[in-house]
Amino acid sequence: MAKAPGPRIIVTLAAPALAALEAQAVRLSGSPIGYELRLDYLKEFEDFGTRLHQMLSHLHFPHTVATCRRQEAGGQFAGSVEEQYEILKAAVKAGCQWVDLEIESVARLGRKALQDLRPAKVIVSYHNYRKTPPLRPVYQKLSRLPVAAVKVAGHANYLRDNLQILRLLKLHRSRGPKVIGIGMGPSGLPSRLLALRWGSLFTYASATNHHGVAAGQLPWDVMRTLYRAERLDHRTKLYGVVGSHASISLSPTMHNAAFQAKRVNAVYLPCETGKLRDFMDFAKALGFQGFSVTMPFKRAVIAHLDWLDPLARQIGACNTVALQDGKWMGWNTDAAAVIEVLTKRLRLAGSRILILGAGGAARAAAFALRAEGAQVLLAARREGAAKQLARAVSAQAIAWSSADNLDVDAVINATPLGMAPHTEGLPVDLARLRVRVVFDMVYYPLETRLLSEARGRGLISISGIEMLVAQGARQFEIWTGQAAPRALMEQAVRHALSHPVVPA
Repeated sequence: MAKAPGPRIIVTLAAPALAALEAQAVRLSGSPIGYELRLDYLKEFEDFGTRLHQMLSHLHFPHTVATCRRQEAGGQFAGSVEEQYEILKAAVKAGCQWVDLEIESVARLGRKALQDLRPAKVIVSYHNYRKTPPLRPVYQKLSRLPVAAVKVAGHANYLRDNLQILRLLKLHRSRGPKVIGIGMGPSGLPSRLLALRWGSLFTYASATNHHGVAAGQLPWDVMRTLYRAERLDHRTKLYGVVGSHASISLSPTMHNAAFQAKRVNAVYLPCETGKLRDFMDFAKALGFQGFSVTMPFKRAVIAHLDWLDPLARQIGACNTVALQDGKWMGWNTDAAAVIEVLTKRLRLAGSRILILGAGGAARAAAFALRAEGAQVLLAARREGAAKQLARAVSAQAIAWSSADNLDVDAVINATPLGMAPHTEGLPVDLARLRVRVVFDMVYYPLETRLLSEARGRGLISISGIEMLVAQGARQFEIWTGQAAPRALMEQAVRHALSHPVVPA
């Protein structure tokens, strides 16, 4: 009978004392994961080997990597190479099955030192915390050593750096030492999530959202349940969100929950970059089937499309792209979402609607509402931008200082006023504004000050989370042709807002 493969997600544990390290491990016991013990974070090593053996015996760790990274290699250990080596030897004697030793220390210790770490399997590792250099020469150098695996980790300044890791893993999947490839930092997240699909021996995760050790680490349960990192295969379709802050987007939570609920073999990835061309090349190289677009690329992406929905062209912004018949096709589902949430409360034709703001969200709302026959009034702190948008959509520009002296059917806050952490912000004085419906596009916090005051006055209130889910549901339907599981998507977003995941 073939031996079952060991855990492939390795959770990094780090603490100043073995007792604290054990406490972290106890909380994860029983999970189908491996563990990397970052011994370089320990502050004292008295009777280290005996106490570590007791800890490992007590916890029955199935798969443990001992690491004691020195400061010159990006770790915390300030001792000598010889002291580092003795700590790792003690960890092997205590029961650790794997040892990770950085190339800087190997160069000082020599090849024989690697052999003396048996019976543990040795990972020789290379880390570059500034960039991702050409990786093949690095692997070729390290693979000549008597080791079980080669770990290559570079900081991903661009999404294309992930492709270097993909090529390395494909090239050396079947010969030489096993390979572990990692892109560090927010732009390297795709490599962490797709590493196992690409053939990496392991991928690394944090114990919780607050215990990340390496840049870009995600909590292990997020990798297993939200992204299904161990279950992605060559048939898994790829989607994602591109933007300068995509690593903290809520869209992966919403769309991955929807894919799983509908049993669609797909994964939605955070793709953070400062250059749109970087993403477009990355998406084409990996065969993305669609993607969401967020700031600052909603206008720039239009130049990369083969077809654009007429309303999106009018708005001048696109937030949704799908690959259909080999062509990139674009829509603006923000506009559709505005109409969807308002028509549940209001007859739009002939209604007077005040929009606060003149940015991308305000622009989408203004064009969509005018197309439905609503009378639109625009007020923004940037008076020139409000007048320019008003001319474009045949709306009326109102001075920001006069916005709360109006009589309107609905007001839409399309500004960031009230968004965390500046939750005291209030875009309009509801005591003076005569209005029935208050729609705040801000969704964090869930209950903004504007919505709280609206509910206190008995007004109809609409949270930004409703729009977020509505535009996401339309994206899902464009990509899959299936009805979106909207209630589940909203539940996933609400949970994410109360338990935010921020990469280390």
